[in-house]
Amino acid sequence: MSRDADLARRIDNLIRPGTVAAVDHATATCRVQSGGLLTNWLPWFERRAGNTRTWSPPTVGEQVMLLCPSGEPAAGLVLAGIFTAAHDQPSSSADEHVTDYPDGARIAYNHATGALTATGIKTATVQASEHVTVDCPESTITGNVLIQGTLTVQDLLTYQNGMNGSGGTSGNGNVITGDLTHTDGDLSSNGIVLHTHTHTGVQPGGGSTGGPQ
Repeated sequence: MSRDADLARRIDNLIRPGTVAAVDHATATCRVQSGGLLTNWLPWFERRAGNTRTWSPPTVGEQVMLLCPSGEPAAGLVLAGIFTAAHDQPSSSADEHVTDYPDGARIAYNHATGALTATGIKTATVQASEHVTVDCPESTITGNVLIQGTLTVQDLLTYQNGMNGSGGTSGNGNVITGDLTHTDGDLSSNGIVLHTHTHTGVQPGGGSTGGPQ
């Protein structure tokens, strides 16, 4: 090959569009089909790859740019993230940052409205070795809640549909310290309603006691 032909080849290979043909997740490399060229296994660009690292591997069929130092595809680097008709943008809003996942999950933040949403997920885990704080004036939970440790409420506890429980296995039973006020309804213990209960067979005088005083 002449020097001019080799130089033209190198210039032509400096930047080439292509599509991902295969991905090796174990080695963080992929192969790219660019025209009649199928590359060897090449690394792709991640957002961070130092002490802070990210992981978002390209997928087969994703459009990429092949960047080849000195025009040599064997030393190429793969720059992913080019929309196509088959994989178009997940939003058209200038106010959103969005990530869509192949299982239908979607994480979006709208910086105009301040709304963060995570939809389509099946499970979520937040694990901390010391402490987690949720600092918000109001929170709503629409499903059941299981607390496997001690529950401490420092302000008023209000419930709207009854309360059900047991003394547990710790031997502490149910203990209330302080005044307890009950209004509007029956207060029952072992089938006996406190405010209507009377005693029979009381002497002297026979008959029964009056109502509770």
